[in-house]
Amino acid sequence: AMGQGKDMLDLLDNIRHGLLIGGISRGKLDSLVRALKTERQTVEDPKLREVLDEIELRAAVELAKYEQG
Repeated sequence: AMGQGKDMLDLLDNIRHGLLIGGISRGKLDSLVRALKTERQTVEDPKLREVLDEIELRAAVELAKYEQG
């Protein structure tokens, strides 16, 4: 679980960096969505689930922008 958490934080940090420089690759967003789905299966804390839901929603919005663009 600790390793998965660290991987998720690393991925989020990469995405944050991408946002700061003006772009996030579709591959990184896809990786984030896959990681969220995997992580959600093991999370029991309702507050953490809320955070994961918010991150997944934001990733879905960004992916939708790729679809339209």
